Amino acid sequence: MMMKHDEIEEQSRVADLFYPDDAARERMKKRRFSREDLPKDYIKNLELEKVADMFSRENQLKLIRLFEEMCDEPEIITYRQDILEDFIRIPRLAPTVKKIVDIMVENDRGNIYQLSEPDSFSALSDAMRAFNAYVDCVELMHGFYTEHKDEIRSAGVHKLFGYFEKNHSDEDYCRMKKDLAELETALKNHIRSVTVAINLDENLVPVAAGIVDMSEQKYILKPSLLDRILYRGAKFPEKTVDSLHKKYRNDDEIGADELLVNTVDETLFRELDSFTRKLVKKLTKVMAEYQKLGVKDIFSINYQLEFYIGAAALIDSVESKGLKMCRPEILPKEERAANITGLFDLIYYHEASIYNLRAKEKKQVVTNDITFDDDGRFFILTGANNGGKTTFVRGLGICQVLAQAGFYVPAESCKISLVDALYTHFPREEETGINTSRFTTEIKEFKAISETITNHSLLLMNESIQSTTPVECVEIAARLVKMFCMLGVRGIFATHLTDIALRADELNSDPLLHSRIQSLTVTVDENGERRYKVVRGLPDKNVYAGEIFEKFGFSEDDIVRKAKLFFGS
Repeated sequence: MMMKHDEIEEQSRVADLFYPDDAARERMKKRRFSREDLPKDYIKNLELEKVADMFSRENQLKLIRLFEEMCDEPEIITYRQDILEDFIRIPRLAPTVKKIVDIMVENDRGNIYQLSEPDSFSALSDAMRAFNAYVDCVELMHGFYTEHKDEIRSAGVHKLFGYFEKNHSDEDYCRMKKDLAELETALKNHIRSVTVAINLDENLVPVAAGIVDMSEQKYILKPSLLDRILYRGAKFPEKTVDSLHKKYRNDDEIGADELLVNTVDETLFRELDSFTRKLVKKLTKVMAEYQKLGVKDIFSINYQLEFYIGAAALIDSVESKGLKMCRPEILPKEERAANITGLFDLIYYHEASIYNLRAKEKKQVVTNDITFDDDGRFFILTGANNGGKTTFVRGLGICQVLAQAGFYVPAESCKISLVDALYTHFPREEETGINTSRFTTEIKEFKAISETITNHSLLLMNESIQSTTPVECVEIAARLVKMFCMLGVRGIFATHLTDIALRADELNSDPLLHSRIQSLTVTVDENGERRYKVVRGLPDKNVYAGEIFEKFGFSEDDIVRKAKLFFGS
């Protein structure tokens, strides 16, 4: 008796490339549920949908769910990192496994689990094709594993091949393969043609038909007695029987030929009962043997595999352009630390790649370094507009998310502590400017963050607190930073409010702070051109306002020239 699809779901997975065991998967499932009430705006603010699209064009939502998980277990992260490294180190691994999984997915879509006793030769052939496809998968995986077993290092990839290896040596699999071979031999060698007799009535209308002979050879039309007399012994050209599709097709009725062939197929199958009964019996045996193998739905492996293949391809693309992605080293959570060199923003990298591919003006991807330690865990980032502040903050956030997802990060090197949650506050441009209502909303948003944020959290702020007067903005923003640092939060606040950075020493004098505040600034050259480099240091308080003033073409020289038109020299 065939097993139901939902019963098969309860069996053990083929393999899981995201979690080392069922217990780990269940823990992360509970973690996702427990985080339902936490803000998810970092998904939008860091543009993680675009990052997911770089990995997979079809399964972005599943990857977003992984980003929302923010895994905090180093063992799970290491499990994923090891798998990714195997896909990077062994070039043939990805295409081989992908080919196998695609075949099995196609079998799954063909409802291989729901195959029933065939009632026609076409149904029998479809069933045999499905089971043979599975045999091909097992044999191909066995061959690859035999050749590359010593190269594979990750537990996850060994587990994947282990499933196929277990079946390859299983008695049920061996019997299934043997029975399939016998079934194919029976179909190919025992019947190649059938002779049918048709009785006609007085109007030459068929009224009865039956099989009068079977042969192992194809039927060839032979010359009749009349043909021999007319041709007088000349060689008569033997002809094969015309295809049913060709001979009886009715072009005016769509599907008529298929209907005719199916009817003939099913009728012939019933008429050959003494022979087909044996075939059905063999196929039923094959079905039973297949189900004993406990084949599990393969779709989960398919999308997991797609992420690893996409990650490996992304790394290759990045490195082909002279940048680096690396496997992050996970530091103990309690250290609340990070040391990242050569960090860049994947979103900006993708945009720059598109510009280059379209042969437009080349965009340069600039890398930066950042360290979180006892000397500084919360940074005030100031500098010229369009100098790279937002890009830097977003790049850091993406780095943290990818590290906790178990993937490589966009950096030359990375040592990083896991966070329990990631918070972002990125007001939109249309929400800036003095607006009492907006200011109230911002304060409520920060209050909500303060209720769940901990000393193991990361807070990324981008041009927050701009909805009141400049003096009040500085005062409120400074108080917010101070309170989050009292909680020991790690973070970056990108802002044009340079006075906050200038007050860093004053704020750090408070003994209640558990995160030291440091000032970062984006650099410009002597001509005011952006270098997009982030360095520690205090901002030049006067440069940026003057630069913004002149940016829109409103300069003293222009005014002098215009005044001469009014009053003369």
